Amino acid sequence: MKESPDVHAHAGGGTAHHSIGLPGPISLVRFAVRDFWSAVPSLVLFEALFKLLQGWLLLPAVALFLSLLLERSGRGAVTNWDILNFVMTPVGVIYALGLGTFSLASLLIEQAGIMAIVTARQSGQRVAIGPILWNAVAKSFRIAQLGVLKLLALAAVFLPFVVLTALTYLGLLSDHDTYFYLKTRPPVFWVAASLGAILLLIALGLGSILYVRWSLALPIVLFEKQAGKSALDASRHRVQGVAWRIGITLVGWQIACLVLAGMSFMLFRSLAALALADAGDRQVGLILALLVIHGGLIAIWSFMTVIGQSLLIRRIYLERSGTDIQKSRTTQELRDTQPGWLRYWVSLFILFFLAGAISLWFELQQHRFTTNVVGVTAHRGHSRAAPENTLSAIQQAIESGADYAEIDVQKTADGVVVLLHDRDLKRVSGDSRRLTEMTYSEVKKLDVGAWFDARFTGEKVPTLQEVIQLARGRIKLNIELKLFAPDPTLATEVMRIMREEQLESETLITSFDYDTLLAVKAQSPNVRTGWIIAHAIGNISSAQVDVLNVRADHLTNTLLQDAQRLGRKVHVWTVNDSGQMLRLMQLGVDNILTSDPDLLIRVRSDWLNLNHSERLVLAARLLLGLQP
Repeated sequence: MKESPDVHAHAGGGTAHHSIGLPGPISLVRFAVRDFWSAVPSLVLFEALFKLLQGWLLLPAVALFLSLLLERSGRGAVTNWDILNFVMTPVGVIYALGLGTFSLASLLIEQAGIMAIVTARQSGQRVAIGPILWNAVAKSFRIAQLGVLKLLALAAVFLPFVVLTALTYLGLLSDHDTYFYLKTRPPVFWVAASLGAILLLIALGLGSILYVRWSLALPIVLFEKQAGKSALDASRHRVQGVAWRIGITLVGWQIACLVLAGMSFMLFRSLAALALADAGDRQVGLILALLVIHGGLIAIWSFMTVIGQSLLIRRIYLERSGTDIQKSRTTQELRDTQPGWLRYWVSLFILFFLAGAISLWFELQQHRFTTNVVGVTAHRGHSRAAPENTLSAIQQAIESGADYAEIDVQKTADGVVVLLHDRDLKRVSGDSRRLTEMTYSEVKKLDVGAWFDARFTGEKVPTLQEVIQLARGRIKLNIELKLFAPDPTLATEVMRIMREEQLESETLITSFDYDTLLAVKAQSPNVRTGWIIAHAIGNISSAQVDVLNVRADHLTNTLLQDAQRLGRKVHVWTVNDSGQMLRLMQLGVDNILTSDPDLLIRVRSDWLNLNHSERLVLAARLLLGLQP
């Protein structure tokens, strides 16, 4: 199929491109759809091969990041604070820019390949994926140069907004603990949020303007052999007069894809729910088919988003450039025949896909769900029924039947260990002083219950000893060492109390700080320690702790199996949704932290009463995003 004559009928050279008109968004989409159907088999094959190649190139880059980060930390795993500290170093900044450049450049190379395929097909050539893939990679230097320029320009535009956002936070939200602002949301919070939203909208607006101005730079590099800087300048010149139409077209395509994808997934889930409700003896086969369809929908919409954007940019380039790209050197370079090695890789790709489906089939057939009884930890005591970190919350956790009560401990100015989550007492008592600025005699005068409910008026900040007396023999304690700054004396004092109360074997000591836990273990080898992990890199399952306290969205089946194989218990926080509770029980976690232990205990009871078939259908519902 040849390009339509109207595309090449435009007169005018390099300085007259901006005078050429542009069809409306609907017409541009219609042209792009026609371009897509002209080369759909080749586009699908190219996308599959490019994703494999992209993965092979990205893995070494990620491995380098891991090795640098782990070498710098001096241990086998690092958590979110280590990652943040690394990124803030010069080496971390350089690496982040490099990885960002690679990611952006790989996207541009992918789009270049898509444009080249359609161009070759419409010029009447045989589409050879191998040469096109190689041609796109061969131009990677020019394309990467374009990516670097875009990334640096975006960084220069967004950096002032990042600085202004940080100044807004420091100026308006630094007087009290961050948790106070997030939970109580005083007027100053909304002022800061509004300023942040305004800054974000302005930044996004400037980013969108740059995106439209640069939208034609890639095809200019690809078909006109221009360097990055000149391609950006040429793109800016060619979109003049039609920038709004281009922006509506490209952004509209992204929004349309998101909306249609959401609608298709809603329809699929409705049909899947009906099918699973009447699965009968066809459970395994039906579940496999539904999972394959679900994965196919994800692949299709990801594919259509990238392909559509690339073809729309190519079509806009044709309309605004007035040049015949069929006669360009790039098009001539694509006349090679299909190489033999490509058939080998295509066959291998299909083989891997079939092997994956077959292995999934057998896994579903032979799957046996864990029968262990998950432990229940009441987060900050029963913080849904009583004010957190108080004796009332501990009492409510005991009455609910929880196995553990999780509490946060800090020290007052005179060294007394008390229960408190935040840096200061503003949220729970209205007193804005920090705990480290107050003696215990001052702290115990405050009311920390009225904020929750008038029924708890007069509730006081309890000491660790008071909690131990209440909990002894009735509920175990998960004691988090709350460290807002390095303080080795906190761990020392807590362990002294544990030894004095002879409660070491009934207690779990946890912290975000790994070195603090090593110090605890050195002082009391018999005490159990737990590392609290929000995000981590490396093999955290090999950490020298007894328990991994993992945030729910960070848990993976591999992490769970590795940890349990090495004798580590896995606790997951903080889960208040029944569907997520069921998913974690299905995986076989050892303990779940929740603010609603009553709900978790009911869900646990329901789970233990299900037979194998019912658990299999429930697992499928959770995988497909359906309500349990």
